[in-house]
Amino acid sequence: MDTGMEFEVAMRLLFGEKAYHIAGSELNPASRREWLQKPVRKLLRVVNDLDTTPRHKQVLMSELEAVSKLLKGAEDPSWELVYRLLRLIMQLLGYDFLRGSRCHTVTYHQTPEQHRTSVVLNGGDPMQIYYDQKNAVAVRQQVIERLKREGLDDFKISLVLNTTEYEVKQVRATRLLQRTRRKRRASER
Repeated sequence: MDTGMEFEVAMRLLFGEKAYHIAGSELNPASRREWLQKPVRKLLRVVNDLDTTPRHKQVLMSELEAVSKLLKGAEDPSWELVYRLLRLIMQLLGYDFLRGSRCHTVTYHQTPEQHRTSVVLNGGDPMQIYYDQKNAVAVRQQVIERLKREGLDDFKISLVLNTTEYEVKQVRATRLLQRTRRKRRASER
Protein backbone atom coordinates (compact mmCIF):
# COMPACT_ATOMS: atom_id res chain seq x y z
CA MET A 1 0.00 0.00 0.00
CA ASP A 2 1.33 3.44 -0.94
CA THR A 3 0.73 5.37 2.29
CA GLY A 4 2.03 8.56 0.70
CA MET A 5 -0.78 8.47 -1.87
CA GLU A 6 -3.33 7.59 0.83
CA PHE A 7 -2.09 10.62 2.76
CA GLU A 8 -2.40 12.88 -0.31
CA VAL A 9 -5.90 11.64 -1.18
CA ALA A 10 -7.08 12.23 2.40
CA MET A 11 -5.72 15.78 2.38
CA ARG A 12 -7.11 16.55 -1.08
CA LEU A 13 -10.62 15.68 0.15
CA LEU A 14 -10.47 18.80 2.30
CA PHE A 15 -7.92 20.99 0.54
CA GLY A 16 -8.25 20.11 -3.14
CA GLU A 17 -5.41 21.27 -5.36
CA LYS A 18 -3.53 22.86 -2.43
CA ALA A 19 -2.63 19.31 -1.37
CA TYR A 20 -1.66 18.15 -4.86
CA HIS A 21 1.72 16.36 -4.93
CA ILE A 22 2.19 16.16 -1.15
CA ALA A 23 2.56 12.36 -1.07
CA GLY A 24 6.30 12.74 -0.39
CA SER A 25 5.57 14.93 2.67
CA GLU A 26 4.17 11.88 4.41
CA LEU A 27 7.71 10.54 4.92
CA ASN A 28 8.85 13.67 6.81
CA PRO A 29 7.42 13.58 10.37
CA ALA A 30 7.44 17.38 10.81
CA SER A 31 5.74 18.00 7.46
CA ARG A 32 3.26 15.17 8.08
CA ARG A 33 2.36 16.60 11.53
CA GLU A 34 1.88 20.05 10.01
CA TRP A 35 -0.41 18.67 7.30
CA LEU A 36 -2.37 16.52 9.78
CA GLN A 37 -3.08 19.55 12.00
CA LYS A 38 -4.72 21.38 9.08
CA PRO A 39 -7.76 19.09 8.71
CA VAL A 40 -8.21 18.96 12.49
CA ARG A 41 -8.40 22.77 12.61
CA LYS A 42 -10.75 22.84 9.65
CA LEU A 43 -12.96 20.12 11.15
CA LEU A 44 -13.12 22.05 14.43
CA ARG A 45 -14.64 24.97 12.50
CA VAL A 46 -17.04 22.63 10.68
CA VAL A 47 -18.16 21.00 13.94
CA ASN A 48 -18.63 24.43 15.51
CA ASP A 49 -21.11 25.25 12.72
CA LEU A 50 -23.03 21.95 12.97
CA ASP A 51 -26.72 22.09 13.79
CA THR A 52 -26.73 19.54 16.59
CA THR A 53 -27.28 19.27 20.33
CA PRO A 54 -24.86 21.12 22.62
CA ARG A 55 -23.67 17.82 24.10
CA HIS A 56 -23.01 16.28 20.68
CA LYS A 57 -21.05 19.36 19.57
CA GLN A 58 -19.02 19.35 22.81
CA VAL A 59 -18.17 15.64 22.46
CA LEU A 60 -17.07 16.08 18.84
CA MET A 61 -14.93 19.11 19.64
CA SER A 62 -13.33 17.31 22.60
CA GLU A 63 -12.36 14.39 20.36
CA LEU A 64 -10.87 16.72 17.74
CA GLU A 65 -8.91 18.60 20.40
CA ALA A 66 -7.59 15.29 21.76
CA VAL A 67 -6.54 14.23 18.25
CA SER A 68 -4.79 17.57 17.79
CA LYS A 69 -2.82 17.10 21.04
CA LEU A 70 -1.83 13.56 20.07
CA LEU A 71 -0.57 14.76 16.68
CA LYS A 72 1.56 17.63 18.02
CA GLY A 73 4.59 15.64 19.11
CA ALA A 74 3.99 12.32 17.39
CA GLU A 75 6.74 10.90 15.19
CA ASP A 76 4.59 7.92 14.26
CA PRO A 77 0.83 7.58 14.76
CA SER A 78 -0.04 5.73 17.94
CA TRP A 79 -2.84 3.30 18.63
CA GLU A 80 -4.34 5.92 20.92
CA LEU A 81 -4.60 8.24 17.92
CA VAL A 82 -6.25 5.51 15.84
CA TYR A 83 -8.78 4.86 18.63
CA ARG A 84 -9.53 8.59 18.98
CA LEU A 85 -10.16 8.89 15.25
CA LEU A 86 -12.45 5.83 15.36
CA ARG A 87 -14.36 7.40 18.25
CA LEU A 88 -14.68 10.65 16.32
CA ILE A 89 -16.06 8.83 13.28
CA MET A 90 -18.58 6.90 15.42
CA GLN A 91 -19.68 10.07 17.19
CA LEU A 92 -20.05 11.91 13.88
CA LEU A 93 -22.37 9.09 12.83
CA GLY A 94 -24.47 9.59 15.98
CA TYR A 95 -23.24 7.00 18.50
CA ASP A 96 -22.99 8.20 22.10
CA PHE A 97 -23.00 7.23 25.81
CA LEU A 98 -20.79 4.09 25.54
CA ARG A 99 -23.82 1.82 25.18
CA GLY A 100 -23.93 1.28 21.44
CA SER A 101 -26.83 3.72 21.27
CA ARG A 102 -27.32 5.90 18.28
CA CYS A 103 -28.60 9.10 19.88
CA HIS A 104 -28.20 11.42 16.89
CA THR A 105 -29.27 11.05 13.29
CA VAL A 106 -26.94 12.21 10.59
CA THR A 107 -28.65 14.16 7.84
CA TYR A 108 -27.17 15.77 4.79
CA HIS A 109 -28.54 18.36 2.43
CA GLN A 110 -27.14 20.52 -0.30
CA THR A 111 -27.52 24.23 -0.64
CA PRO A 112 -28.26 25.34 -4.21
CA GLU A 113 -24.63 26.50 -4.51
CA GLN A 114 -23.32 23.11 -3.35
CA HIS A 115 -25.60 21.38 -5.86
CA ARG A 116 -24.31 23.59 -8.69
CA THR A 117 -20.73 22.85 -7.70
CA SER A 118 -21.30 19.08 -7.60
CA VAL A 119 -23.03 19.13 -11.02
CA VAL A 120 -20.09 20.96 -12.59
CA LEU A 121 -17.42 18.87 -10.82
CA ASN A 122 -19.26 15.71 -11.91
CA GLY A 123 -18.76 16.76 -15.53
CA GLY A 124 -22.31 18.01 -15.97
CA ASP A 125 -23.51 20.91 -18.03
CA PRO A 126 -22.97 24.18 -16.14
CA MET A 127 -26.20 25.42 -17.76
CA GLN A 128 -28.12 22.52 -16.16
CA ILE A 129 -28.71 24.68 -13.09
CA TYR A 130 -30.47 27.26 -15.25
CA TYR A 131 -32.59 24.52 -16.84
CA ASP A 132 -33.43 23.06 -13.42
CA GLN A 133 -34.46 26.47 -12.07
CA LYS A 134 -36.60 27.11 -15.12
CA ASN A 135 -38.18 23.68 -14.70
CA ALA A 136 -38.74 24.28 -10.96
CA VAL A 137 -40.61 27.50 -11.76
CA ALA A 138 -42.78 25.64 -14.26
CA VAL A 139 -43.54 22.91 -11.72
CA ARG A 140 -44.41 25.53 -9.09
CA GLN A 141 -46.78 27.19 -11.57
CA GLN A 142 -48.45 23.85 -12.30
CA VAL A 143 -48.86 23.09 -8.59
CA ILE A 144 -50.44 26.50 -7.98
CA GLU A 145 -52.83 26.01 -10.90
CA ARG A 146 -53.80 22.55 -9.67
CA LEU A 147 -54.46 23.80 -6.14
CA LYS A 148 -56.50 26.68 -7.59
CA ARG A 149 -58.61 24.19 -9.63
CA GLU A 150 -59.17 22.20 -6.43
CA GLY A 151 -60.78 25.27 -4.91
CA LEU A 152 -58.03 26.74 -2.74
CA ASP A 153 -57.67 30.50 -2.66
CA ASP A 154 -54.32 32.26 -2.95
CA PHE A 155 -53.91 32.52 0.83
CA LYS A 156 -54.40 28.76 1.40
CA ILE A 157 -52.09 27.98 -1.52
CA SER A 158 -49.43 30.19 0.09
CA LEU A 159 -49.78 28.20 3.32
CA VAL A 160 -49.43 24.88 1.48
CA LEU A 161 -46.34 26.08 -0.39
CA ASN A 162 -44.87 27.89 2.62
CA THR A 163 -44.64 31.18 0.77
CA THR A 164 -46.44 34.50 0.71
CA GLU A 165 -49.81 35.16 -0.86
CA TYR A 166 -48.16 37.92 -2.90
CA GLU A 167 -45.70 35.42 -4.42
CA VAL A 168 -48.55 33.05 -5.33
CA LYS A 169 -50.31 35.91 -7.10
CA GLN A 170 -47.07 36.84 -8.89
CA VAL A 171 -46.59 33.27 -10.14
CA ARG A 172 -50.19 33.08 -11.33
CA ALA A 173 -49.90 36.46 -13.08
CA THR A 174 -46.68 35.36 -14.80
CA ARG A 175 -48.37 32.16 -15.98
CA LEU A 176 -51.34 34.13 -17.35
CA LEU A 177 -49.00 36.54 -19.12
CA GLN A 178 -47.13 33.63 -20.71
CA ARG A 179 -50.40 32.12 -21.99
CA THR A 180 -51.53 35.45 -23.43
CA ARG A 181 -48.23 35.89 -25.27
CA ARG A 182 -48.40 32.35 -26.67
CA LYS A 183 -51.96 32.92 -27.93
CA ARG A 184 -50.96 36.24 -29.51
CA ARG A 185 -47.98 34.66 -31.28
CA ALA A 186 -50.13 31.78 -32.51
CA SER A 187 -52.73 34.17 -33.93
CA GLU A 188 -50.06 36.25 -35.68
CA ARG A 189 -48.79 33.24 -37.62
